[in-house]
Amino acid sequence: MRSKEWWMMKRKYVFWAIIERDKISGKYTVVFPDLPGCGFEGEDFIQAYYWAGPRLGFHLCMMDREHEQIPEASDTSGWEISADAVVVPVAADLQEYGCMYGPKFARKAIGFPS
Repeated sequence: MRSKEWWMMKRKYVFWAIIERDKISGKYTVVFPDLPGCGFEGEDFIQAYYWAGPRLGFHLCMMDREHEQIPEASDTSGWEISADAVVVPVAADLQEYGCMYGPKFARKAIGFPS
């Protein structure tokens, strides 16, 4: 059960993503170095960048649901990336993604025979 102050927690996040073209497949790989396990591939750069936000939001929503600590975004100055990689900021709002991926409840009237 969450504490009474769950609504005061930070709900909007910005993390840095590295988008890089795979030399073998030609697809674009997106990774979030601060969030292990959060990454995917896109057919082109536009698709990879477009889906980075929803992927980040879904990953953070799952971390929040499992009560995992969401880290702060790190400084990119110490990162070693290849010359053809691009570092971009990606934003996600947990309130928005919580509505889409959060628990769903349905009201049902149940009758019992007398």
